[in-house]
Amino acid sequence: MNPEKDFAPLTPNIVRALNDKLYEKRKVAALEIEKLVREFVAQNNTMQIKHVIQTLSQEFALSQHPHSRKGGLIGLAACSIALGKDSGLYLKELIEPVLTCFNDADSRLRYYACEALYNIVKVARGAVLPHFNVLFDGLIIGCLLIIPRIASDT
Repeated sequence: MNPEKDFAPLTPNIVRALNDKLYEKRKVAALEIEKLVREFVAQNNTMQIKHVIQTLSQEFALSQHPHSRKGGLIGLAACSIALGKDSGLYLKELIEPVLTCFNDADSRLRYYACEALYNIVKVARGAVLPHFNVLFDGLIIGCLLIIPRIASDT
């Protein structure tokens, strides 16, 4: 993660907290992201909403650093919660990085991806149905990665 990079509209404090190894700090950042996105929704500022989602996806959820990926996942879930019924308009952008994290070697990261997907789907409800095939494939691949590890542990 390049500290010199500008992640606006995310503040430096949010960026720092999203990269933190402590879940509690990432959670605080997610609450700030939720508040920020709610403001953009109230202003009908779709460009800023798209920019936040893209930043969380590209710079965090798909990062090489595990704590950044975890921060990106919780941030994407926070965006979905803030968007509420409008989350259906951004589902593709919200879901794709989460599904990518299902293939991660780190089991904790896969857990955070499941949690993020749950929160996204919980808010979007029926709007996820057009994405059902992609979601199902992602969940199956995630399960297939877990099964061989369980079998080798016994």
